[in-house]
Amino acid sequence: MSQPTGPALARDRLLAPLSELRDSLRLSSDHRDRDSDWWALHQFTIEYPRFLDHEARAAQLGVCQPLVVPGILQTPAYALAATTAITGRAPEDPAALARVEVRLGRQYELLDRMCGAEPPRLTVVLDEFVLRRPVGGVDVLKAQLDDLLYLGELETITLVVKTAADGAHAGLGGYFELLRFADDSAEVLFLESTATDSLLTGAAATRPYSDCLDRLLAGTDGNAAALTTIRRIRDSLT
Repeated sequence: MSQPTGPALARDRLLAPLSELRDSLRLSSDHRDRDSDWWALHQFTIEYPRFLDHEARAAQLGVCQPLVVPGILQTPAYALAATTAITGRAPEDPAALARVEVRLGRQYELLDRMCGAEPPRLTVVLDEFVLRRPVGGVDVLKAQLDDLLYLGELETITLVVKTAADGAHAGLGGYFELLRFADDSAEVLFLESTATDSLLTGAAATRPYSDCLDRLLAGTDGNAAALTTIRRIRDSLT
């Protein structure tokens, strides 16, 4: 895959798969315009659309994911494979397809905001084993790693890979997404699991995760090391 010259090209590559998913689900609107009945019908928690509202205005998004590629960076095939494996739903289940559509919609919206005068920044910390786990099979994983290499060339996206050589690290506590805002309003923390989601504010809840993210990022400098690791693993896949 050729390298992007900016977020607009990265954004526009999502138009075709988004359109296909929305046609299959008979959707005529962006996910942010849907009512509570739609979210409930497709088995999302009450907290999830609230989280999306916060994410859509965040100036900084910090994600730690030691298990799978985070949803906001997943390819359609990887997203569907991960969703069906975690939820036990069939690939054609509308609830599974809705999750894939929402994840692509989140990525599209983020990249669209990155085209503006005050682009948000996304920082993602991955464990090396995320890059090795063949979610959906080796070909799906290869395509996902190619996509990470593509997106990792954007100035507004920072990727950090904690390798096996790093040993135990702060990110092993589990997935979280920490949102920070340009107006200095309180940080928002999102925790997601198979059956429940948590949306938390207040320093007592967010500070441990803010400190965790700071420790994970300490000593990192740009994307070069992460992209080298991703490329090495991608090239090793047969």
